[in-house]
Amino acid sequence: MPTYEYECNDCRVRFEREQSMSDAPLVTCPECGGRVRRLVTGGTGFINKTGSHGQKGPCSLETTGRTCCGRDQRCGAPRCEE
Repeated sequence: MPTYEYECNDCRVRFEREQSMSDAPLVTCPECGGRVRRLVTGGTGFINKTGSHGQKGPCSLETTGRTCCGRDQRCGAPRCEE
């Protein structure tokens, strides 16, 4: 469950709440009762480092402009053995 950071518009207190992604954002400050806004923060998401065919790392097309088999566009084939 993600953790969201909020800041009160009145007293400027910052706090975090663990909420489901489907929960509505909080609107009331627990300290003063003022209105709060949810902040955009870096968070702790995950990064999928596996490509569409299970290979590790980015496709060589993204780093060199050519796929591992020499094409200038994705070929849909599994990554060539290096």
